[in-house]
Amino acid sequence: MTYQHVAYATRTEAQTLLAHKENEPEIIGKGTWLDSVAQRIIERERKLGRLGEVIRVESGLGASGVPHLGNYGDVARAHGVKMALESLGVKAELILFSDDKDGLRKVPAGLPKTLAK
Repeated sequence: MTYQHVAYATRTEAQTLLAHKENEPEIIGKGTWLDSVAQRIIERERKLGRLGEVIRVESGLGASGVPHLGNYGDVARAHGVKMALESLGVKAELILFSDDKDGLRKVPAGLPKTLAK
């Protein structure tokens, strides 16, 4: 069975959707913080006259330091916003990047000291 996130459903809509068949949406939550952020982005872009064909969401890592679970949080949040935008009917893209121009101020623990050169 495939599940699809549906944002901002009324109780009646939720009951209807919960009586779903194979490959139909099922309510898994009502108005998560990701949905709220996505809605504010859409409203802002519409108000500024910038709501185009696609909204791009970006996330990335700097090259200084060893990647860790905390770095993944930024990527996970950006991906969640992209999914919420799509659930509200807006085409969205996620752009991931690695910033190789990030200055290495000191060599992180666990890496060879030769990187200091």
